[in-house]
Amino acid sequence: MRHPFVGHATPVVLAVSLVAILPATARPQGANAGADAAGARNQEAAQQGAAAGVSPERALLNRYCVGCHNPRLKSGNLILDAIDVSKVADDPETWEKVVRKLRGGLMPPSGRPRPDEATYKGLLTTIQSRLDTAAVQHPDPGRTEIVHRLNRLEYANAVRDLLALEINAPDLLPADDSSYGFDNIAGVLKMSPALMERYLAAAKIVSRSAVGSPPPALATAIYRVPPELQQHDRQDELPFGTRGGTLARHVFPLNAEYDVKVGLSNARGAADPQQLEITIDGARVKLFTVTARDQPEVRIPVSGGPHEVGVAFLRRPLDLVEQVREPFQNPDAPSGTGGPVGVLPSVASVTIIGPHQPTGPGDTPSRRRVFVCAPTSASQEARCAKTILSTLARRAYRGAVTPENVQVLLDFYQKGREEGGTFDAGIEFALRRLLVSPEFLYRIEADPRSASSASARIYRISDLELASRLSFFLWSSIPDDELLDAAAAGTLKNAPVLEKQVRRMLADARSESLTHNFGGQWLLVRNLTTARPGETYALAFDETLRQSMQRETELLLDSVVRENRGVMELLTADYTFLNERLAEHYGIPNVQGSHFRRVALPADSPRGGLLGHGSILTVTSPAIRTSPVIRGKWILNNILGAPPPDPPPNVPALSDRRTQAKVQTMRERMAQHRSNPACASCHSMIDPTGFALENFDAIGRWRTVDESYNAIDASGALPDGTTFNGVSELRAALTKHPERFVNTVTEKLLTYALGRGLEYYDMPAVRKILKDAALDGYRMQSIVLGIVKSYPFQFRRIDAPAGLQASLARQ
Repeated sequence: MRHPFVGHATPVVLAVSLVAILPATARPQGANAGADAAGARNQEAAQQGAAAGVSPERALLNRYCVGCHNPRLKSGNLILDAIDVSKVADDPETWEKVVRKLRGGLMPPSGRPRPDEATYKGLLTTIQSRLDTAAVQHPDPGRTEIVHRLNRLEYANAVRDLLALEINAPDLLPADDSSYGFDNIAGVLKMSPALMERYLAAAKIVSRSAVGSPPPALATAIYRVPPELQQHDRQDELPFGTRGGTLARHVFPLNAEYDVKVGLSNARGAADPQQLEITIDGARVKLFTVTARDQPEVRIPVSGGPHEVGVAFLRRPLDLVEQVREPFQNPDAPSGTGGPVGVLPSVASVTIIGPHQPTGPGDTPSRRRVFVCAPTSASQEARCAKTILSTLARRAYRGAVTPENVQVLLDFYQKGREEGGTFDAGIEFALRRLLVSPEFLYRIEADPRSASSASARIYRISDLELASRLSFFLWSSIPDDELLDAAAAGTLKNAPVLEKQVRRMLADARSESLTHNFGGQWLLVRNLTTARPGETYALAFDETLRQSMQRETELLLDSVVRENRGVMELLTADYTFLNERLAEHYGIPNVQGSHFRRVALPADSPRGGLLGHGSILTVTSPAIRTSPVIRGKWILNNILGAPPPDPPPNVPALSDRRTQAKVQTMRERMAQHRSNPACASCHSMIDPTGFALENFDAIGRWRTVDESYNAIDASGALPDGTTFNGVSELRAALTKHPERFVNTVTEKLLTYALGRGLEYYDMPAVRKILKDAALDGYRMQSIVLGIVKSYPFQFRRIDAPAGLQASLARQ
């Protein structure tokens, strides 16, 4: 696709300098002679523009923009020659496109004439101010969907908070569709008959587990350990003095006996016997002496409810064996070296079978959460059932519970009571109905009334709806009782109460969902689970490293959110979070053990901030090489907020064939794309940012030569023409304009919070959030609070019928 400003003649000079917009004191000091000459020329042009009867802004557009954005060329589908810059309210959608390009420094493109920086910022500020003024006069909060289905992560979290029951959502529900970069967008979260069947099946499993009903047959759960996981050292959360193994969090349905079987692998390893222990909640229940060919098994009594089943080898000093070559890190490498310390027996799987000889449901967290009362006679059952179901419905339906809702559940209770013969059976059947009710599976924001005027089309959402928006934004789950109580009292909309609730919720452990769900999708680190490095990279890439990379990025984002640090610290942090495996991968000494800790980085370290994280460097690389295109696109989209257009169809891939001849560098191969005019317009913007990360290989290791031993050239330029050489200079260039990155974070967060894509009418709200957050140093919690207090978050638009829309437009 052609870039709007590439390959066209320079427009006629009708422009103006900042002299016509800002006072002379606002101009940068210490400008060189060339800048002074340019300022003089701009001043002269300004006077000519004034004499011609055009505004300074129009003169700037005529000089730098209209040459491409005119009716004949229509570059970027944007025509600016006749549009009135003094009346931006007449066409805010077009002007928001202009603002986005100017804010990102994308226009005019690098290498084309552009005004000095002060003039550039003056024009941008003028247009933004006029747009914001128009938005105050004609506010538009946008329209969210009436029904918004919970995605599977939100479903699992809602079950956890409603019933105190942890479930593995991927075992019960399929993956959700994504849009605008997130899987919580209401417009794509549809319900099909097949999906409804999955919800019905899930409700049956969940309700039985919560109540503690006997399963219809022996259940078998298998917890597999990836063969690429290193098992020569202690695994996190397992006892000290052990190595390898796994920790399985399993919900035991009843008080009973259960078989625990351990599958071992690496039978070709050491023949010496190894000691293997099984623990329940950290307490040893069995110690085996095994070889890799054994498959140990034990039957143990376990109380009903969630328990942690640990299986690990007792650690003993390893023999020091000299090797000709350094062993590969991946234990499953085809070479058969078995990882960094050679081949050792390892745990391949843990299988739990039961219950055998059950004695009852036990005192589980789920039963304590569900059974808030216990009838002692048949006459008390109906009243107790109503209490239980009313309490559950209030939480499950987010406070919007009516007598009719409760009566439906009581009818199901009565039917289950009659068919099952027990009080618990009736509650289980009613709970099954609750878990498939629309009020639980959907977040519902119904239009309160028909629009009869322009002002009536916009309304403030109720406090209960606000509580639901807030909890699904910060927790990806249902509101708790404290939040519901504030909403029911009608005080949640009050700014002090709302801020208090936001800070409380961010301090709660459940806010980790913001890190995992939002951060994992925004930064693409959730894709790390499917990354499969090829060829030589696979030998140094193992499951332990994969998990460590992802955890590093999650901990940095979580630290910025919980500790209320500045958003720019995501790019500039002089520390990171490491365990021994990741530190070894980065070449950072003196970090031992599998646990993560904050580590201060040297001043010259390339690892500071997100741009040095192995997770991001790996997910933005193909299997066998780096990709400046993918990495450059990631920077444009997730850092600068200026995603490039999709590539045209049938673009040939770069050739990775290797011959005995000298292999071209990545920069030389990328020049092939830029030599094509159809590709050059975009690649000239994408590639230079991606080249800055070429010192990192396809799995994030630092290097000074590429795969073919060509010297790395990491120089490049941002779209605004700022040059750099390497990741450190790129980071410095990005921090010169912090508002660009903060704006991107705000837009991504607001999209995630609203569950819809942002439109041009949302941009004034984004700018207000940024303006308020700037007073607090762009701290993360200030941005979150700004989003929660924003107009789009607290208000909603009603869609009027087509006939009424026309009449409203004339008002």
